[in-house]
This record gives sequence, structure tokens and C-alpha cells, in this order.
Amino acid sequence: MLKSLLLSSLFLVSFFSFAQTPFNPDTEPDFVKATYAGGNLISILSQDLSYSKEAALNGTEGYVTFLLVIDENGKLVSVTPKDRVSDLLANPAKAAIDKLTANWKPSKVGGRPVEREYLLVFSYKIFYNALPLDYHAMAKKYEEKGKLEKAVKTYDDAIKEYPYDPVYYTMRAKYKSELGDADGARADALMAQKINMEVLAVVQIAHTQSVR
Repeated sequence: MLKSLLLSSLFLVSFFSFAQTPFNPDTEPDFVKATYAGGNLISILSQDLSYSKEAALNGTEGYVTFLLVIDENGKLVSVTPKDRVSDLLANPAKAAIDKLTANWKPSKVGGRPVEREYLLVFSYKIFYNALPLDYHAMAKKYEEKGKLEKAVKTYDDAIKEYPYDPVYYTMRAKYKSELGDADGARADALMAQKINMEVLAVVQIAHTQSVR
């Protein structure tokens, strides 16, 4: 069972190497991620975004992702669509990116500016008669009862729902380490590190819908 979990974790690490030049903590321990000089990127991208009424009525949800290349001078030189669950969701996301007119603070390796490719994620989710689950609170309750295996399972579910959230990997690594799964904990810690370095931002666009 442990071997199976480890192989699954290592597969995820490989799967989530999004960029053509993925972050490598062994060779780039001093890597500095690019940042948008115009302000908080998530706030700027989300300020004009709303859930498409047609998409919501159709129950359309999922991820829209783009690959962005930021050169060593802080210029956004390309935006390439990667995943688009629906044009109803993808087109407004692309329009939000097109409004990014300021320069960027470029990535750095060893203090030297470098060109880098990143993933930008727009997460569209519909919640039916409910609020989002608080996975951290659920895991904490299991921890207080000494049920660490269930705490790990809680974060398994969280990661299936939110695969781009590095905090869930960090917390699962914590519980795996306490259970003696050192390899699994290292894989999750590396995953959290890679997401932090290779994903520019995750913009959440949620819609609450009542169903009778």
C-alpha cells in the first residue's frame, strides 16, 4: 500500500511539471519567481470576472489554464491556452489577461534575470446548496482524535478537488511524516514547492446555486 501511495505521489510530481523550464530545487535553490509589478495579480485578474450565467445554468465548471512566458526584461511575450473547459469560461479569462499592461519583475536564478514559463489557472466552481468544504478543519478534528490516516484521506479529497493548492500538499506531507511515510511526505513537500514556483496564480471564480 505504501509503495502504491508513493508511486502515485511521484506521478503527481511529474504530472505537475507544467512549464518547459520546470523549477528544480536541486539546481535552482535560489530561484526567484516572477511577480506582476502592477499590483496583486489575483485581485487584478478577478476584479472584472463573473460566472457566465449560461455556463452556470449548464453546470459547466472546471479549470481554464494558460502558459505565460515572461522574459528576462519583465515583458509578457506570449500567452498560450492550455486547458479550456468551455469558451464561456475561457474567453473572459483571456480578456482579463489581456488587460495586464504593466511590466513584470522577472524571474531570477542566482540573482540574474531569466526568461521563464509559468502556468496561470482560473478555477470555476459551482456549489449547489452548500459552501465550500473546510478541509483543514476536518483534518484537524481527525488529528485531535488521533486518526491521522483519515486526516491524510481528507487531504487526498482536497487535492482531487483543488489540485493547484500547495497548502493541501504541505499539510498532507505533515501527516504522512507523522505516520512514518517519509518518502510520501518528501514527494508532497516537493509538489508544494513546485506549484509555488511554477504556477503564477490561481484565480477562483465561484458560483452558488440553489437546487430543490
